[in-house]
Amino acid sequence: MWKLVHGSVRGTSHAQSGQPCQDYCAGTVVGTTAVAACADGAGSAERSHLGSRVAVERFMEEAARCSLESAPTRETIASWVDAARGRVLEEAEELGMTPRQLACTFLGAIVGETWAAFVQIGDGVIVFGGEAGYELAFWPDNGEYANTTRFLTDDDYRQNLRIEFVERSITELAVLTDGLQMLALDFGQAKVHDRFFTPLFKTVRNGPDEGILRTSLLEFMDSKRVNDRTDDDKTLLLATRNAPDVSPSLSDATT
Repeated sequence: MWKLVHGSVRGTSHAQSGQPCQDYCAGTVVGTTAVAACADGAGSAERSHLGSRVAVERFMEEAARCSLESAPTRETIASWVDAARGRVLEEAEELGMTPRQLACTFLGAIVGETWAAFVQIGDGVIVFGGEAGYELAFWPDNGEYANTTRFLTDDDYRQNLRIEFVERSITELAVLTDGLQMLALDFGQAKVHDRFFTPLFKTVRNGPDEGILRTSLLEFMDSKRVNDRTDDDKTLLLATRNAPDVSPSLSDATT
């Protein structure tokens, strides 16, 4: 059985400027399949926090309508992303704004018993347990220039839509926005920073109920040692299929 916890915290830069948290995340379990989606609003986009929310909500709605006993096709997943983008465009039109004013990145994961499907536009990270440590679904897409990325609202979003399937059982999943990338990735070796994820997954697997875990997760992401490394909004979703192990605290995560 899956145990899933997620949350978002406003970055210190946004707290100082009075901007809202522009990240949004959701996760659920449908039968034996975990479904997760996260979006990160563009910092320069006036209503990107709304774009993030409606994109994630629509993707989750589309996934919930389907039978997830077997892996959805690439075309089906792409149609869910199309629907999420369409909802962002609808929201922009209702507000009398351009789609760019609601721009956001997008990450999604659907993990069944013996398969997984991952989808991503832009930066952010999807990590899952592998035979030789933690694996990365995609390296973050930072666009053509420094400090840029791809967005769901881009006209050419389909060209930058990445979908990947894994044909085996996965028991650990993490989805996070780019505010935590510097902690989660070893950029020198272009791989996952295992020491960041190991204590987090152990805590979720062996910890108390999701409500208490979520409080602990939010405290961890808003802690001084994390904020000293990043001033951006931070979102993290963690999911495990239970397999008892020694339980540390979320605060033991290496940062």
